[in-house]
Amino acid sequence: MNPIKNRAGLGLINFLVMSVFLGHTLYAQEGEHYPKFSLRLSGQAEMVALGDINTALRSFNRNPAFEYIRHNNPSWGAVEGNIDSLGTFFPGWEVELRMDLSRRIGLGVSAAGGLRAENESALTLLNILDVTWTYEYAYKPTVWIRPQVRLSLYYFPWRRGRVSSFIGAGIGYYRGGLSEQRNFMTINGYSGDVSWVKRYWETETRSTLGFHLGGGLEWHLSRPVSLIAEIQYRYARIGPLKGLEQTETGEPSFREMRGYLYFFTREDLYAFGQRHADLEVWDVPPDYSVDFIMDIRKARLDLSGVSLKLGIKIGLF
Repeated sequence: MNPIKNRAGLGLINFLVMSVFLGHTLYAQEGEHYPKFSLRLSGQAEMVALGDINTALRSFNRNPAFEYIRHNNPSWGAVEGNIDSLGTFFPGWEVELRMDLSRRIGLGVSAAGGLRAENESALTLLNILDVTWTYEYAYKPTVWIRPQVRLSLYYFPWRRGRVSSFIGAGIGYYRGGLSEQRNFMTINGYSGDVSWVKRYWETETRSTLGFHLGGGLEWHLSRPVSLIAEIQYRYARIGPLKGLEQTETGEPSFREMRGYLYFFTREDLYAFGQRHADLEVWDVPPDYSVDFIMDIRKARLDLSGVSLKLGIKIGLF
């Protein structure tokens, strides 16, 4: 059991208990009925960074050799297709139970739905000398984010008539992981022989605590019903990530590796020796490689981003 997460959980409980006592104190001072409870249902649009996996995909697709060939169309080479990075826009939902401790202070506990991103894309490089050598790349990356739980503290600086404004900040509990299938095939320009390598890695689902900060407006339609619009920034990174990698070749051969997922840069000898970023699982980072591996560090899944939320709040009691 993680002692850091245990201390964080105890801290949240103590904070909640102190907030309830604070609410009753403010109620006695202001003579109003507090605490008040409400339920908010929201649809949301999220932008999520994702981080290293998209950095690696973009780095490969936009490496200098491919970009030169695309823009200059030389006689000695051609590039067909693209390796696409994962989309970073996600629609979703959130439900929040809010307790207003006073006219100025509120506490909310919310749950948001999980997210998933995946795609498939392919790129073919033709190295045209006296004969044509063909190199085919195919990628299928996947990212999953489990349902999220957040605790938020709200401050209402302005409440007048039917409109009020609020500022919110707090912490969240996030879980996620990622995987990638990469297939590479070469066709010998002289003999027509085909060689291929299939690499698949997948990480465990790991968790982290993140922080968020935002603000919004609340429009009161009636005493129990309000419309709410909020924009929120979130910082959350998951890492290091443990995983499993399996590599199969047409020789045939098969290799399995368990360890951490690493982000690094390498030279691609098939792409005219140009350097690009990549991700692999290793038990220990290699000391030497024919690909001249550099810039090695443990990979991260970056869940930081911005959310826009539109919803309805219903007063309970």
